[in-house]
Amino acid sequence: METINNKGSIYTNYNNTFQLSLPLETTVLLDEDDHLFSFLDALEGVDLSKYLKRGSSKGRKGHDRLGLLLAELFVRYDDKDFTLRHLEHLCRTDIRYMYLTHEARPAKSTFERFEKDYLLKSIDFVFNKVSIHLAHLTGADLNVQYIDGTKFLANANKYKFVWRKAILTFRSRLFFSISESILQLSQVFMWPYRIKKEYCAQEIGYIAQYLMELMVREDITIVYGKGKRKSVYQRFYDDFLGYYVKLLGYEKWLFILGGRNSCTKTDTDCIMTSQKIDYYNNTGLLRPGYNAQIAVSGGIIVNAGLFQLAGDSTCFPEFMDSFFRQNGFYPLNPMADAGYGSVANYLYCLSHGMNPVMKYNMYARKNTPEFRKQKYNPANWKTDSSGHRICPAGRIFSDYLGDRTSNESSVLQIRQVFAEPGRCSGCPNRSKCIRKKKGSAVSDTDYKTVGVNVVKEQLHEEVDAILGSDFGKELKKQRSIQVEGAFGIIKRGMSYERLARRGLKNAEMEFKLVCLGYNFRMYHSFWLK
Repeated sequence: METINNKGSIYTNYNNTFQLSLPLETTVLLDEDDHLFSFLDALEGVDLSKYLKRGSSKGRKGHDRLGLLLAELFVRYDDKDFTLRHLEHLCRTDIRYMYLTHEARPAKSTFERFEKDYLLKSIDFVFNKVSIHLAHLTGADLNVQYIDGTKFLANANKYKFVWRKAILTFRSRLFFSISESILQLSQVFMWPYRIKKEYCAQEIGYIAQYLMELMVREDITIVYGKGKRKSVYQRFYDDFLGYYVKLLGYEKWLFILGGRNSCTKTDTDCIMTSQKIDYYNNTGLLRPGYNAQIAVSGGIIVNAGLFQLAGDSTCFPEFMDSFFRQNGFYPLNPMADAGYGSVANYLYCLSHGMNPVMKYNMYARKNTPEFRKQKYNPANWKTDSSGHRICPAGRIFSDYLGDRTSNESSVLQIRQVFAEPGRCSGCPNRSKCIRKKKGSAVSDTDYKTVGVNVVKEQLHEEVDAILGSDFGKELKKQRSIQVEGAFGIIKRGMSYERLARRGLKNAEMEFKLVCLGYNFRMYHSFWLK
């Protein structure tokens, strides 16, 4: 309560509101280079309302869904706090958000319902529509895309993890205990239960259920506690009931894991990944997260996604297919680092009309002085007209011994194995050239073999030819600038290093909204010019 003295009289003021006077032209409150103007200019001519249509016309009309979407996009462009609670505050205090939402003052729960009912289903279309539109405005070449991946922390408890290997180990021990109990059960009651290597929870549950039915039929009281003696039926029942509960839990987590090796109990969709935590070089620490992949073209992120795979190489085919499903074509030059340069990805590019311009593991190292000094490494040996390796002693490895096959990323690879016809006998470099385990000496029967993967070497030669040209050198330079710079701005400039939502679909929606915010920032720089 506020007391005001006026000419000796006492007045009590019960009104704590203040009258604000706004100018008739509200645009004078904003600078000419404000983010709102570039944001509206970027979305001019883009119809996003068709992705937000209601399934039913019954009930109240509700908030303007397009306004809610614009507010969700603008907060990731203009601010660093992306929480819905902060967005609710901005829609009530910031004139720009009030303009986007038509002064509707939506609450946090309104945005939650909007994301769940509309945005979660249409985020792929919204992201692609806006990103491709911005790429066209900035003049980006969609046939040249720079691809890279990084790990983002998931909103999960790092201590409540689940490992496939541990489950399989504990389950195998449990199978052994079950077999022993079944053997004892057969010896006591002469029941014809078979002993197997593996059991399922259902059949163990049937045994426990049958034992319970017997105890009920014979009116056996189930007892627990000190000084109470259990019956034979109850002892077996308790054992098999415990087996059933454990097996049921193992089967549940193996079903949740699917093809993954790990997950967490608080977010069953994420994986445990090795991440760089801080500048104290705490690298390789296992934390729950997702593998984020982006493709940048002309500074604009034109493709983005989250994956449950730790390696970048295995994410590449599905990542490129997602771009094709939205746009109907593959980029001609998908430039990426050595983490993507596998034989499977090279063959995938060739079969889909793309140039294999990704580096491979030995691309940079094979030309370093340290590597070239390894004269006993077959990769540094010369070849004759037939393609056979010539060792430093001048001997030709032309004796074909057979093939060795491997299945890398579901692609059959064949290595042709060759040896020197004389089996390296009398060679003065035998002890240095032939590799043995540490502490083992080279015997007279040992000889060196050389494996040649013809398909792999031909693919590497094609990659070397492309990346060695002026166009390839420009690709390598722009890759480190554009895509790695994009992750740097998202993680440091936008302070976004941890996902707030749980579940793969929710987390991917959140990540794509952040990528759209980054795109608007890049367009703002272009718009100012």
